[in-house]
Amino acid sequence: MSEAINTDCKDPAGHWKHLCELRKQGKGDEVNALMADPGHKCLNCNAVAKQAQNLCNPSPFSKV
Repeated sequence: MSEAINTDCKDPAGHWKHLCELRKQGKGDEVNALMADPGHKCLNCNAVAKQAQNLCNPSPFSKV
């Protein structure tokens, strides 16, 4: 049995600028630019981004 995935977006009004939505729109170049030098991870889908505002459920992480 697979584990349920949390799909709660912490910023529904700003969802248009989240990586998952940009991917759906086929904006691969924009997604790649937002993922450069990441410092946040989405707790829903594990995507990484430089800024928290580009993720549905962001959590900062330390760079090693």
